[in-house]
Amino acid sequence: MYSHRPVLLFAVLLLLFGTGTLAAQSGSISGTVFDTDGSTTLPGASIYLQDNSSIGTASDFDGTFVLGNVPAGEQAIQVSYTGYGTQTLTVAVVPGEVTELDIVLEAMAISGETVLVTAQALGQAKAINQQLNSDAIANFVSADKIKELPDVNAAEAISRLPGVAINRSGGEGSKVVVRGLDPKFTAISINGVRLPSTSGVDRSVDLSLISPELLSGIELFKSPTPDMDGDALGGSINLNIIRAPKEPKASVKLLGGYNAITDTYRDYKATASYSRRLFKDKLGITATGNVERFNRSGERISQGWQDNDAIILDTLNNILAQEGNNLRFEEQMEIRKRQNGSLGLDFELGQQTDVTILGIFSRTSRDRFDYTESYDVNNNRLDFNGNIVESAISLYSASISTRHQLGSKLGIEWGAALSRVEGETPYNLQLDFRNQNTPFEQEVQKTRTRPAGFYDFLSPRENAFYLQRHSFGNSGNSEEIKSGFVNLELPVQVAENVRATLKVGGKVINNQKDRTFEEFFRPNLYLIRNNILSGGDEEAVGATGVDPSGAFYYSMDNFSGNETLRFQREGGQEVDLLRSLDPDRLRAFNDRIGNSLLRPNRYQQANNYDLEENVYAGFVMLKVKIGEALTVIPGFRYEYSDNSYNGLYAELAGDFGESGGIRPDSAAVTYGIPLPHLHVKYKPLEWLDFRASYSTTLARPDYNYIVPATNINTSQDVVIDEGNPDLNASVSTNYDFFVTAYSGKWGLLSGGVFYKDIKDAFYPFIVGLNTDSLSTVYGFGDRDFTGARLTTYANSPESVVRGFEIELQSNLNFLPGLLRGLVANVNYTRLSSETTINSFRTESQYIGVFPFGRTEILTFPTNREVALVGQASDIFNASLGYDYKQSFSMRFSASYQGDKIAGYSSRAAKDQYNRGFWRFDAALKKKFDSGLNLFLNVNNISNQRDINYFTNFGKEFVTSVTRYGLTATVGAEYKFYQ
Repeated sequence: MYSHRPVLLFAVLLLLFGTGTLAAQSGSISGTVFDTDGSTTLPGASIYLQDNSSIGTASDFDGTFVLGNVPAGEQAIQVSYTGYGTQTLTVAVVPGEVTELDIVLEAMAISGETVLVTAQALGQAKAINQQLNSDAIANFVSADKIKELPDVNAAEAISRLPGVAINRSGGEGSKVVVRGLDPKFTAISINGVRLPSTSGVDRSVDLSLISPELLSGIELFKSPTPDMDGDALGGSINLNIIRAPKEPKASVKLLGGYNAITDTYRDYKATASYSRRLFKDKLGITATGNVERFNRSGERISQGWQDNDAIILDTLNNILAQEGNNLRFEEQMEIRKRQNGSLGLDFELGQQTDVTILGIFSRTSRDRFDYTESYDVNNNRLDFNGNIVESAISLYSASISTRHQLGSKLGIEWGAALSRVEGETPYNLQLDFRNQNTPFEQEVQKTRTRPAGFYDFLSPRENAFYLQRHSFGNSGNSEEIKSGFVNLELPVQVAENVRATLKVGGKVINNQKDRTFEEFFRPNLYLIRNNILSGGDEEAVGATGVDPSGAFYYSMDNFSGNETLRFQREGGQEVDLLRSLDPDRLRAFNDRIGNSLLRPNRYQQANNYDLEENVYAGFVMLKVKIGEALTVIPGFRYEYSDNSYNGLYAELAGDFGESGGIRPDSAAVTYGIPLPHLHVKYKPLEWLDFRASYSTTLARPDYNYIVPATNINTSQDVVIDEGNPDLNASVSTNYDFFVTAYSGKWGLLSGGVFYKDIKDAFYPFIVGLNTDSLSTVYGFGDRDFTGARLTTYANSPESVVRGFEIELQSNLNFLPGLLRGLVANVNYTRLSSETTINSFRTESQYIGVFPFGRTEILTFPTNREVALVGQASDIFNASLGYDYKQSFSMRFSASYQGDKIAGYSSRAAKDQYNRGFWRFDAALKKKFDSGLNLFLNVNNISNQRDINYFTNFGKEFVTSVTRYGLTATVGAEYKFYQ
């Protein structure tokens, strides 16, 4: 029913306004706003009629603009931009035609002296102008600012905006958390084309795929308007790739890098870009290519904890004291290689049509070898693991968009796009080794409250290390999004001082995704004769400390590496690990026996699925500008989803799942969601504006949450993992109020509050089916699964997110002398959230008649209030830059993220948290008149560590500490055109 409303409303509004608009004699003005030298475009410039400022617009991210419904005849056009002088031009407007106008702005003067707009100041000015002229509540990063910051990928650049936290992988940013909401809740697009998910389980996008050299700007919309995709519960991020500027540009950048944790200098990066306009500027070509290799190695210390049944801290909630049971050292050796490329064409067909075609390719490969030593005090043994993983993520995207200006009235924009992400892990090899010949001194039991000290009590028998388990797997996932859209825009002069623009449109999205996973493994390899494992190699060694005959228990010495691994413990102490492994020997072993000994693990088959989602969206919005001060944008969007999901139902038993059966399962899900909007911007003074926004956004459930996949393991205690196709999409009603003050002298100060009321947030939970009624509630009433542990997914009835943001961007050019080159950016965000999740409580009950009965611990479902996963309460970013004329610049930046919850446990006492941290980076750049630039970037000066912990009765228990160390790059860039 709702799907027809935008079309009907559009028809009604055309009837209401049609007579007046068609009768008016007016034309249009289109063009581009350039910096002084004509080579740099200026986004967010204000273009308006001098005599009627209600007829105005702002330049797009590439500096282009279209000013429609301009009265015919000579008109005075005013153009203003932060840091530049306002310019007035006279233009002859022809009825029904488009007049082309390119505008070049000059730097403004202060106290009669022309201000030199340096690189950092220009980057800041561009971001400020876009923010001031945006109708939505949004933040921006300009191309110039991206180039000045020492960011290795797009995620790092975005994380410097207010309200944005970051998740890291291998020491570099990978995904962003907007306003405390998990990365899967933020829509990511490039030039408006939605990017597919890079994850096999949820809808998040790994932004480390995108090199910053590809980008010409970043837009973060925190309160989207109705013409944007509705599934942006956290926000919407658009990565821009600019069209070719007026003047030709070409550059080459080369750099080398250093990794402190491995003390190596083998990192490199090479980037080349070229852009120019041809055929009297009608055709623009932009091309960028990038290759890089970086060492992302790290070290992790993990500590295992368990309940101490002898010490009860809280009888009512069954909270027990904690004692350590395991200490693990993990060396992570990873090399990442990235290749990026983009090719853009933009051309004009006559005066009223322009076309943009964009192709993007990006691939990140990761070759990783992890070596782990685990000191298991509970079982009085040592475990060792060597894991080789080769994986890659590839992105392919192609799009075409066309804009038509029909006369001076109707603007039509349409486009189509195809984007595909392919994730593959063709090689995942693990070999597990063990030493269980009393490897600890007896005194180790006295250190249970401090598992970090287990290392000090090691006394393993050297010839008792043997091969225990071998597994090999491969996996992949792909997602392809095809889309098409049509938007119509009609300016209407309602009254002398009231101008409106009606915009309606529709979009169709087809999303297809699949996931494949297979694993082969063999436990208990010590039971197989060594001559079989060695392939007849007479020099193969047996673990004679376990089997004196040497016939069984294949020794770990057959896989040992030549180097002694050093590891940094808490407090900075360096220690030697007990062993090392040679990855080449692991590979050779897998090649030799994999096909003959390994068995397929059928338990993993339930992870395979495929799906198709179709979304049909329509919107209508009316932008009404009343005088110079007030802009009101009411609107409505409707999204209808028609989805099909295919999974597997597996009920298996045995070591490999060799008993039982697997059958296909499927589900069809349809729903429609209305998304009303209202945005208001009031500018009572030239330097002050107020913005209020009411918007509605949604989030579709994670793929692994909603696919009908069931995995039942009945080998011992029954364990059930089950997707839930009946999950509802989350819908958030968003309220924002922000104030922005701008002074050409002091800069921009903005701040505001926001509130999100989220219905049907989805999350995983675990429940024990310890009664017949619980088994029935969760769909297993016809089976004898009493006592089974079920992991499934549910909707929370209501969740809220609230917070405030404040930001200062200041170009300190009012300071005297050399201090005039300072540029400062500071922002702070405070967040809080609540949601309700299903949990459980335990209770002791006496079963039977005393004294012949027994005491059992029973589990009962309950609810509890928690914060949202991934939400840091405090986020702070600051940077201080300095430009000396146009020849030298430096920038120092700092960021802080507070503690955040990382995952819920079955009990509140063991919810997982990420500890807050500070991180510092620095960048230096020297420019020469010849076009040569030299630069030095230093990242993670503070040696920031990732620390995870849980709390138990007010005390923190650290579960892991990961460090990646300092990295640095030094290089040169040559620009062929100045």
